[in-house]
Amino acid sequence: MPALYLFDRRTLLAGDDLQLPSLAWGTVSAAQLFLFLPYLLYYTIELLLTSPPAPGDENADDDGDAPGEYGGNRRLYEIDDYFDAMENRLPSMQTEACSTATSGFTDFAFPSLLLLYLVGMALYGAASLVYEQRIFHLASLGTPTRDVHLRDPLREVLETKMTYLAGFNALLFLYGLSIAFVHLGGYRQCFPTFWWIAWFLLKTTQMGQFLLMATSLASLWRLPPAVAGTTAGAESSSDFYQRHVDTLHAHNNAEMAEELWQSRCDGCCRFLAVSTCFCFGGKGIVSLDVSHAAEGGGERFYGDIARALADYFADFGDGSAGERGLDVVPSDVGLGFVLLRHMQAQRKMLAQRDALEQSGHVSPRSSPSPLPPNHQTTLLFRRSIQGGEADCSNLADPASQAEDAYASFSRAVLSPTNSDDRALLEEGARFARHQLAIYTWILYYYQFPVTGTFRLIGRSLKARSPCGSARAERNATTARVSNYEPCLDVEAGVAGSSTAMDMNQDAIVGDNFLGIHEATMLAHAGLDKADIAYASFEAGFYETPYCIIIDRKWKSIVLSIRGSLTLEDCVVDVLLDASPLDSLGEKHGFNGAGQYCHGGVLECTNWLHEDLQRHNVLQRLLLGENAEFADYQLRIVGHSLGAGIGVILGLMYRNTYPNLRCICYSPPGGLLTWDLAKECSAFVNSFVLDSDIVPRLSVNNMERLRDEVLHLIARVKLPKYEIAQRLFWHGVGSEVDLGDLEFLIQQNEDILYPPHSIPDSDFLRQLRRFEEMQNERRTSRGPARSISLYPPGTITHLVKTGQSKQCMHGLMGCITCGASNAGSEYTPIQKENDDFNEIEISPTLWTDHFPTRVCEEIERIAERFGIDTTLGSPPDC
Repeated sequence: MPALYLFDRRTLLAGDDLQLPSLAWGTVSAAQLFLFLPYLLYYTIELLLTSPPAPGDENADDDGDAPGEYGGNRRLYEIDDYFDAMENRLPSMQTEACSTATSGFTDFAFPSLLLLYLVGMALYGAASLVYEQRIFHLASLGTPTRDVHLRDPLREVLETKMTYLAGFNALLFLYGLSIAFVHLGGYRQCFPTFWWIAWFLLKTTQMGQFLLMATSLASLWRLPPAVAGTTAGAESSSDFYQRHVDTLHAHNNAEMAEELWQSRCDGCCRFLAVSTCFCFGGKGIVSLDVSHAAEGGGERFYGDIARALADYFADFGDGSAGERGLDVVPSDVGLGFVLLRHMQAQRKMLAQRDALEQSGHVSPRSSPSPLPPNHQTTLLFRRSIQGGEADCSNLADPASQAEDAYASFSRAVLSPTNSDDRALLEEGARFARHQLAIYTWILYYYQFPVTGTFRLIGRSLKARSPCGSARAERNATTARVSNYEPCLDVEAGVAGSSTAMDMNQDAIVGDNFLGIHEATMLAHAGLDKADIAYASFEAGFYETPYCIIIDRKWKSIVLSIRGSLTLEDCVVDVLLDASPLDSLGEKHGFNGAGQYCHGGVLECTNWLHEDLQRHNVLQRLLLGENAEFADYQLRIVGHSLGAGIGVILGLMYRNTYPNLRCICYSPPGGLLTWDLAKECSAFVNSFVLDSDIVPRLSVNNMERLRDEVLHLIARVKLPKYEIAQRLFWHGVGSEVDLGDLEFLIQQNEDILYPPHSIPDSDFLRQLRRFEEMQNERRTSRGPARSISLYPPGTITHLVKTGQSKQCMHGLMGCITCGASNAGSEYTPIQKENDDFNEIEISPTLWTDHFPTRVCEEIERIAERFGIDTTLGSPPDC
């Protein structure tokens, strides 16, 4: 059901989000009522019924350990045989200390006060269970977009629980705490140890309930109330997002919305920087106001993302018309993503079945067309975008986006018998470790979380010891002749290595005093110090760490550029506005007329180009008569942001280094316009792992993702709790094959209304208004918003085509909720640059982007092709 209003304030919860919280709260209350309280009450009443021994009673033991033969004593277990099992534990109460504390068992102030407290807790527990049962029942009714009438009774129950019931619990908590502090010392020996454990657990759970209610009320009171005359669940013309409107002070002021998002982004980055002790950067963000005030401050870095988010989540309408924003909560969006994953699987399998039926082929991996020599093709499916890639304006009708078709297409599968395919994979596997090298210690700790510290310190100390220095010098002198003999004559190797050794005496910039960055760089790629010509670990908003490696076996100078790792890198990633390449193309001799690229990537590339020119390392190594490695080839490698920088830098350097090649791992999707993305295929090879989200990230793809999620929310006809039971029983993250198609179709039909038969609702009307607003905002942004950007070069997509059935692999999948790729089998397939036009909802959409995972899977595929990945196989000499 729609969002809840409590005390005239809009919350981030819907009524149907409360089943699990209600169940958890009821479980705690039941434990208090049926586990802790009976035990505590028994001993408390037993102490109250204990009377002093009769005068002259000689059966009483001096040490108080008699089993209860006091003359006038009454025992609770004598009143009710139900407690007979506790009889043997009662003598612990008859100690001398307890007798002294109670003045010979005549002063029962503490037990009496305690009994009053426990009775109050019993009443509170019973009332709490009644209220939780009512909340659970009401929350199980309705759907995410309908049954608004259920909000009023649910609101009344919740407000009563959060005021009267919570107030009673708070008084009981303070009362119990006070009597415990006053009487705890004297009565410590009157109860057994387990009694005090039960008392502690009772007070702990009660304190948790008290603090949860207190923080919830405090957070609600911080929100501005809804507009006067609006009741929390009643239908009115006021905006459901009135609290946002109050913050903006204007119902339709887009500029103030952008300022709000800019402030949020800045605050979030500052919090993350400080809370992580700057382990992931952020010092530049914290000092942003001082160091960049003259350059526009936060607007320069957060302006693009603020505008995008203000448009993306635009929830304000025309106040004079009495319109209101989308009434959605976070759980609605989460449900939409889960349903979208199932819809994507259904569409893909329907397209697969139809294509197979038309072609008459049985295997889903066969092709209806003849196979080219030394190749085979595979039948794949992608979303068919109506009206072209850049057309995102057809949003007025929910049904228009609800059932997008998937078109089938054939792509070439890389073959072990094809020399070009082998060369492509050989190059990708060889330099995959080089792109890992510049990630240094953070990635190393990810790979070795337990032993990473000892490994790094050991490497650093060994490198700085006299023995380690002598060994490094010997390695530089010998130039690892045994490993590189097939392609390098010994004399050239000695001379080159010796000079490189002289170069890198002061070639490491930005490392710490232990040399941890250098040690991890060498460890990642299996390098010697003689292989490093230059490395810069300094990082900032545009300052990108990079290193220059001498790969003698492949006769290459490798420029490795780091991807996104720090908070400053994330800020660069969200500089979304496309930047023109006209002037850059004229300056560096490539066709940039009418072409665009990612703005943040271009800024980083300009900085890196200037830094390389300043240090002149590449020129000394490759250019001129005195070049040390004149016959070597320049290769630029990078992952993620580093891949994007490498492509733009490759365009700039192409005329200077004609044999330049660029190897990109998980490049950004919104990088280049179509013509340039295709033209750079001559020297750019890109590798994408399965469901990786980054090569699919673009403004258009994100808008389509948002719109489809909202349409699916409008079609839901069951409560979220019932949907969760259906989906999780079958497995949200489980793989779906063609044999499950009928089951999947029936399941989706049970959950969703047909796209053309959606019942009218407030949410549907809000959605239509929202889409009209989106079209208006898109038009107001001008033609720049319609620019489509694509991943670069020749793209090899490692598509998951199989999964091992071993128990260990299945266990890893369960532990990681499907995010592990343990046991996954991948097939390398050539893709077009526009094949990544939809963000695939998958448990691995983020983990497939990890540089280590990409590297490992490329190496595994290369091994299947018979390529040596340990040392790399040299090209033809």
